[in-house]
Amino acid sequence: MTALSPPIAYEWDLIEDLPQEWNSLCRVDLHAVHRQWVEDRSLIRDQDKLRRFQEQLALQWAVETGIIERLYKIDRGVTVQILQAGMEALGQFHARGLLTANAQALIKDQREALEMVMDLVGGERVLNPAYMKELHHRLTLSQETTEALDPAGNEVQIPLLKGAWKRNPNNPLRPDGSIHQYCPPEFVQDEIDQLLKWHTTHEALGVCPEVEAAWLHHRFTQIHPFQDGNGRVARALTTAIFVKADYLVLVIRDEEHRERYISALESADYGDLKPLVDLFADVQISDLDGAISALRELRGETLVRVSESIAERAKRRMEASQKQAAGVMEELQQVADARLQEAAAEIQRAFGKSGVNVQAEVLGDEDDKREWWSWQIIDSARQHNYFAELDRPRRWVSLRLALPDIEKRQARLVVSFHAVGRSADLHAVTAFITNPLEGGEDDESRRWESRTIPDYAFKFGAETSRIDQIETAFRTWLDEIVESGLSVWGERL
Repeated sequence: MTALSPPIAYEWDLIEDLPQEWNSLCRVDLHAVHRQWVEDRSLIRDQDKLRRFQEQLALQWAVETGIIERLYKIDRGVTVQILQAGMEALGQFHARGLLTANAQALIKDQREALEMVMDLVGGERVLNPAYMKELHHRLTLSQETTEALDPAGNEVQIPLLKGAWKRNPNNPLRPDGSIHQYCPPEFVQDEIDQLLKWHTTHEALGVCPEVEAAWLHHRFTQIHPFQDGNGRVARALTTAIFVKADYLVLVIRDEEHRERYISALESADYGDLKPLVDLFADVQISDLDGAISALRELRGETLVRVSESIAERAKRRMEASQKQAAGVMEELQQVADARLQEAAAEIQRAFGKSGVNVQAEVLGDEDDKREWWSWQIIDSARQHNYFAELDRPRRWVSLRLALPDIEKRQARLVVSFHAVGRSADLHAVTAFITNPLEGGEDDESRRWESRTIPDYAFKFGAETSRIDQIETAFRTWLDEIVESGLSVWGERL
């Protein structure tokens, strides 16, 4: 009687490329935390401190990558002690009976394999099939056997094939008696070649590390190219992607992540990569947050808090100053607008008595014309020996003067309000009279010439307690501006 074949829970198929909308899987929150990590790390001048922190994370990876595969078991408390003591203390833990000889050897192999990953990150090695095989050999150096099923279905130990693609199917039997199919041995090389080809394309596209890491990890485990140790190799390659992008070694912890990790891989089997991307991103965020805190302890937490407190107060002071300056500027603009309106009315009255047709109107800085007069303002500020900061909020008001019967006898008296240099408090008002030389029929398409008036700019701070004094001084300055500007225009008639 022929034995029935076990049912297939997952049927093998060729690996697939990233989904077209891969960028929707990227985690913006991870990138923000990463930027903070890079900024905090740049403040560390003692590189030995930074190396000690990174070594502890690398050792944790070496310990956890074997635990999650059930190669050995280590109590959580012992794991913490190992991380604090370092690699050189593994022998002591073995001598105390807290670590088996097998676990000690495997952790050593796994930690040394991580150095191969760093060689890949640093460009000393190339990710190709030969590298993958060598990495597998390094990871499994002290593992002599692996589990298999004999013809009767019994679990047996067989010699482990190290550093070479599998020669027989390695489809695992699930608890319910079904099997999960992986790539048949005869297709492994082609699938690995396709995996590496797509990975190279993804690097050129700039795929975010959390998505690329999840994709490469899952597709590699779908292929399952080695007889055993595929998970360890996959996690090593995943770490390479993150570290190459200046993130941390990715440590998947057995107690914290194993169930979610296995579930995410199963979701990816059926086309949903998001749970695995999110797992990797969440692990990185948690470890990056911890790394930032650790770096701040290295720098001195008190110093960090004081520095950040001072910086925050300075920021609030600058924002308050800028807000106050905007209020003063708004009020002075209203004064200028009213004074130019008065000047326009006087001009129209005087020209009306003499029978000459004149146009005099006041124009403000409408949003669509907010950037007008840039070169005139810069030139005027240069003549007054200061730098006009036009990237900050600015305003202007102008008096348009024209004699319709005499074409080219029009001009603009422009009063400009803008910041001085990078100061949050200091602002200036300059004035110039500008008239068209040639060009189109409207103001925007004409070429203009300009003359700065008078011989000094009006400058003011943001202190609200001095607003009355500022306004009184500004009115005196503005009267001189209007008189000088009209005189210049008159000379050109």
